[in-house]
Amino acid sequence: MKDVSACDCSRLHSVGAFHGWDDFNQFVQLLKSSPEFKEVPVLKPYSNVGLTESWYQCLRCEQLWRLVSPDPPFAGVWEPVS
Repeated sequence: MKDVSACDCSRLHSVGAFHGWDDFNQFVQLLKSSPEFKEVPVLKPYSNVGLTESWYQCLRCEQLWRLVSPDPPFAGVWEPVS
């Protein structure tokens, strides 16, 4: 893996929960239109309760990111995969 600290992929959206559906939907649009990310298979799900989850890889630093859709009261999540 390349040096993640030298990459700005962590600034695409704050790590953690979304602030409502508008925030989530806007972020998904941004992510899907970004040439710096590609969707990759989910290898280890965040939860086994049926949440919708996608993984994306930064093409610059190769960091994997987890995107989990909101399912109220759960606000969804965007975080690096460790």
